[in-house]
Amino acid sequence: MDGHGLVRSVKLMGSVGGMRTAWRSWRGDSCAPQQRGPELARVPGPLLGAEPGPGGGVVRFARSELSIRVAAGGAVFWAWDGAGRLPSYGPVGTDPAPDPRARLEPGTDGGWQVVSERLTVSVSRVGAVELRTPGGVPLRRELPPRWWEAVGGGPARWVQRAELPSDARFFGLGGPPSGPRLRSGAYPLGAMAAGRPGLQDGAGGAAAPLLPVQFVVSDAGTHLAFYDSTGTGRMTIREGEEGAGSGHDRPGGSEVRMDGGPLRCWAVAGTPARVLRGWTGLTGAPALPPSGVPEPLPAVEGGADEEGGADERDVRRIVSGGAADGWPGLRAALATVIGLGLCGVPYSGPDLGSFQDAESPELYLRWLQLGTRLPLFRIGAGDWNGAVGLGEEVGAHAGAALLERERLGPYFLTLAHVARLTGAPYVRPLWWDAPRDRALRDCEDAFLLGDGVLVAPVLEPGTVRRTVRLPRGRWYDTATGRAYEGPGRVTVEAPLSRIPVLARAGTVIPVRGDDGGTELEAWAPRPGRRGGGVLVRGAGTGRGKPVVERFRTRWEDGRVVVERDGHAGPVPYAVRLRGV
Repeated sequence: MDGHGLVRSVKLMGSVGGMRTAWRSWRGDSCAPQQRGPELARVPGPLLGAEPGPGGGVVRFARSELSIRVAAGGAVFWAWDGAGRLPSYGPVGTDPAPDPRARLEPGTDGGWQVVSERLTVSVSRVGAVELRTPGGVPLRRELPPRWWEAVGGGPARWVQRAELPSDARFFGLGGPPSGPRLRSGAYPLGAMAAGRPGLQDGAGGAAAPLLPVQFVVSDAGTHLAFYDSTGTGRMTIREGEEGAGSGHDRPGGSEVRMDGGPLRCWAVAGTPARVLRGWTGLTGAPALPPSGVPEPLPAVEGGADEEGGADERDVRRIVSGGAADGWPGLRAALATVIGLGLCGVPYSGPDLGSFQDAESPELYLRWLQLGTRLPLFRIGAGDWNGAVGLGEEVGAHAGAALLERERLGPYFLTLAHVARLTGAPYVRPLWWDAPRDRALRDCEDAFLLGDGVLVAPVLEPGTVRRTVRLPRGRWYDTATGRAYEGPGRVTVEAPLSRIPVLARAGTVIPVRGDDGGTELEAWAPRPGRRGGGVLVRGAGTGRGKPVVERFRTRWEDGRVVVERDGHAGPVPYAVRLRGV
């Protein structure tokens, strides 16, 4: 791919449909598995010694060697058998500079370790690689690899197994349609998905090649692992179990099988926000939509609709691996958008409202209500024309959804720039700010839109109210103004006219006013607490430096005050207080 990473290519495509184009290129670089003759099984063998180098060094074994290097941004790279960092299918551009503070030194039990600010990488005498937090808590333990060399020559087959905490939950892989959380099962990587029956997406669905980016959340911490290989293969995930009473914990597991090794990997650890910031530092900043926010109008299929994008028909089908019709397609679309965001692709979304497959006007409307809260909002021209037959009531509700998308334009523009500056996706899982909340890790039917908004789409027919799991804090129903306290589960109204949308107490959301100008919608913080928000203005194409304005909310003499950081005097925008 000549200096452009796989994840970077998907970012430039913008929409979920771009994922298919990027994978075509990646699969073209990968050779289809061939019949192999006799093979020799290998393991690293006993430890021989080590040689320090910039940001880490090389640990030598009898049959292989392990290279370790910590980049200046905190990401850790390791590779077997002399594999280099470039060319890469993730990091783009020049080789990341090493962290001068990280160094290779003798470890415990006769092994070696590299200590850095955010991760400690420990290497055992037999070749196991363990990632630990600065406090020494294990995040991931890669067992010694195994590989098979063909007697007649050619690339080796590699297997890498890892052990993870028993409470670990897996995400990423570009978002399989089975759900944001990756459950136990096999997931195809690269060209192996083509013509290989039997591989599943973890929930019995059709196999489709996925991004080899694994996002792991546990009580120990959060980390991302990217298996950077040009080969083909599959990833098998096994969720762990915590022992009850005197029972023993069963650790989680991950196995990667690749044709065309040797294996190499990048890892980033920290809070979810820090992980995505570090990953974006390697793969490059996401592209902005041309105007900073997609216009909430029906787009005619057949042309590019975002910067760097390409014509991709029927993106809604692509988002779920070719089976996004009906009510299951709603869950599949949401799963893919969340999964892509955790892989560093924040701008994505499905095509909406196929009238060839829609089961009812209700289904169309729920598709539209979800789509207006996703980064990429696009309706095929033919599908929009078909909306005439949905009836007056549904048409009115559809119009209200479109107007709300238009009203949230400044917020989507802000989220676009935040994604470009920090890597944080527009659409985030509920555990984004609280990864240690185990109940939130298992919630797959709602999401955060930026920091301040929680969206709970309707995903089943006939639903007029639904249960929503809330993160910690106070949340306001944006339609009724009613306040709810989290963490916990609450039941909210979900009539056909709208889906539940809640605002975090204290948040400031930039919106478009009736006159077309920008206004601030400020939600009251809890008494004695503070809140805030951000507004980013700038060219949608990314040219020029964006203007970032931060706002704070607080109580003063029994009223809510909204202030702009670094500026005295009144806020230069109309302010509408809610939840007072």
